[in-house]
This record gives sequence, structure tokens and C-alpha cells, in this order.
Amino acid sequence: MSNTPMTPPEKMEIDIKVGSDAEPHSPGQVELAIDPGAEKRLLRKLDMFLSPMMVLFFLVAYLDRSNIGKALRSVFELSFNARLINHAGNAAVAGMTTDLNLEGNQLNVAVTVFYVTYIAFEIPASLALKKLRASRLIPFFIIAWSAVIIGSAFIRNYAGLLATRLLLGAFESGLFPCLTLYLSTFYKKEEQARRISYLFVASALSGAFGGLLAYGLTGLHGAKSLAGWRWLFLVEGLISVVVGIVAVFLLPDNFETAWWLREDEKALMRIRHEQTKVYLGQSETLDKAEVALAFKDPKVWLSAWCQFCADTCSFGFGTFLPIIIRGFGYDSVRTQLLTVPVYIWAACVYIAISFMSDRFNRRGVFMVPMALITAVGYAILLGVPMTSTGPLYFGTFVTATGIYCVVGLNVTWLSNSNAGYFKRATAIGLQQTIGNSAGIMVSPRT
Repeated sequence: MSNTPMTPPEKMEIDIKVGSDAEPHSPGQVELAIDPGAEKRLLRKLDMFLSPMMVLFFLVAYLDRSNIGKALRSVFELSFNARLINHAGNAAVAGMTTDLNLEGNQLNVAVTVFYVTYIAFEIPASLALKKLRASRLIPFFIIAWSAVIIGSAFIRNYAGLLATRLLLGAFESGLFPCLTLYLSTFYKKEEQARRISYLFVASALSGAFGGLLAYGLTGLHGAKSLAGWRWLFLVEGLISVVVGIVAVFLLPDNFETAWWLREDEKALMRIRHEQTKVYLGQSETLDKAEVALAFKDPKVWLSAWCQFCADTCSFGFGTFLPIIIRGFGYDSVRTQLLTVPVYIWAACVYIAISFMSDRFNRRGVFMVPMALITAVGYAILLGVPMTSTGPLYFGTFVTATGIYCVVGLNVTWLSNSNAGYFKRATAIGLQQTIGNSAGIMVSPRT
């Protein structure tokens, strides 16, 4: 036997380049380093395919859940302003209350009851994502709630309205926590703020243009003997069905099944996953210990409470922004047009802040100043008389500046702060459950 001492194997550094024929290597055998240029190209490709889908899914969800809210808002404006609103909108709202024989605050109850099932199913939905697969569960949610919206166009009474609102809440409940969890499996922690921001940009776009879309659809009042509000539900439901069907074919379960990634790009994703395997977690089946850890973690409850406060501001702002602007004396169309710059401003600010948040890998240092700015905006809205239209309109921009930043960065912070897939899934679901319960509190009362 040779007495020559054995030398330890050298560490190998391999640059996996997009476009190369490099094969994935087993962890532990070699140390893999990622070519920064290749990783940037990979991220651009992920953004090109994932971000438009995420925005579209969330956009149709917000449009569908808020269509009855637009009707309620119009009713609320009648009592708030003590004047008739635009003829087409008035006909649609009057037609809905008359067609369904609604009395008193029944329409308000129908808006609020949505959140009962919405908050009840957020945790179960997020925990079910891995087992039921993203390519099946997310399209199922979209198609199911679309069917409910289409069915809402043909309801005949208050009971039918309540039933559809409860079903809508159940089917929409899983979308946001599942999308947030889904994105965390593609992007590293320091890359997530910007990608989650796109979901809230979709929410802002819904606020900016949803009212105008609703105005146009309710203008079909009387066509084919259908009331305007029925056209609103029918068309928006059909649009969402198409989106859900497209999602079946385009949405991958994970990067391994992403049809738009080449094998060398998948190899690069495997390296990224190996680098963050503790954060991502290794459990393929429900890990009850991780679920329990989420409920015992103080930072989860702190984040959930912050989300409740932020959502209270966000939901209240979305509900009352058109009412504030309507108080300036504008008609419905001008009111909707004046909300558009506010939402566009909010979306642009949030995208910019999310870029900086990812750049410096910090969340709280951006959340706190944005929350203070929103508080200043609300102070302006509360302190300025309704006759001062200029300062009031300026106050809406100040308020909008921080709202989406606080809500979105809080979600990102919680997602970043919980290692282990099922702990993170539970934490996100719990945060959203508590946060979205604010929707019950801020619903307007006629």
C-alpha cells in the first residue's frame, strides 16, 4: 500500500451560464457559484412570464369582488350628497335593489358578508397549495369564482345574493396567500418585494379603471332585457373565466415544470434553491410542527396586527375616495376620472419603494415612514373643510402615497421572516385572515 498522503478534493467553482449545456450537480459534491449575468437574465425571464400572470389574476379578482361594491358606493353617494347620480348608474342601482327586493341595509350586508368566508379559508387554502398543485388550485379558484359571478347575473332575491357573496369570498380567499407563497418558491427573499408589489399594482389598477369599466357595462342597461348591473356581473365573470382557462395551460407548478425555462435555466434555479433550502423547506407533505411554530411566533401576530391596521386604512380609502371627490360637486364620470391619477400615483410610488426595499434588503425602514405619510394624509382629509377642494384632493395623494407600501412590504417582511414552507404558508394565511377582517369593519353603511 502506498504511504503517499491523500489530498482532499479541491473545491470546484462552476459558472452556470444561460445558453450553456451545463448539467445540474449533486449538492455536496461541488461548490456552485452563479454567474451574476446569467442570474440577471434568469430573473428577467421569470418576470416576463410570471409577473403578467400574477397581475392579471389579481386584477380580475379585484374587479369581480368589487362590482357589487360599486353599486353600494353609488347608493351611498345618493345619501351622502343628497343628489341624483348619473342616469345610467342610477338605473342600474335602482334596478338591482328593485329586482332583488332589497330593503334597508341588505345591500350593505351582502357586501360585508363576503369577508366572512374570505377570512375563514385563507389559511386552509395556503396550506393546500403544495399538495393540490398551483397549476390546478389557482385556476380552480379563478374559474370557480367566475362561475359564481356569472350566476350572480341571474339571481332573483336577497337569499341568492347572500349565497353568491359567501361563495365568492370562499373561492377568492386563497388567491393572494397562494400567489405570495408561490412567488416565494421562485424568488429569493431579497427579490420578493418588487414581485409582490405587482399584485398591489393590480389592485391599484382595479381602483383606477374598475369604476370606468363598470360605468360602461352598466350603460348596457336594458339590452337583451337585462338590467345594467346584470351585464356588469355577466361580462366581468366571462372575462375571468377566460383568464382561468388560460391559467390552466400557462401556470407551472414550479420551475421544474415551467415550459418556458430551458434546461440550463432550470439548472440555475436548482442552484438557487440549494442556496436557500433552509428558507424554502424540505417537507413535501403537511408539516404540523411548522404550522404550530407559526401560531407560536410573536412576529407573525405582530405582522397580522399591522396588516389589520394597514388594511383598515386601505379598504377605507378605496371605499371613500370616490365619495370624497364626488363631494366636490362632480358627476360620476368626472369622479371616476379624478380617482385614476391618485391610484396611478400610489402604484408608481409603491413600485419605486419596492425596488429600493429589495436593493437594500430592508422592509421596516421603508414601512414606518410610509405609514407616517399616510397618517398625515388622513389628517389633511379630516381637518380640511369639504369646500376646500384643492387641499382635499392633494390630501388624497398624500394618503395614497404610503398605503400600498405599508400593506405590501408587511406581507414581504413576513414571507421573508419565516423559514420552512408550511410555517410560511401558515403565517401568510394567518396574517391575511386577521388583516382582511378589517373589510368587515370599514364597509360603508347607508
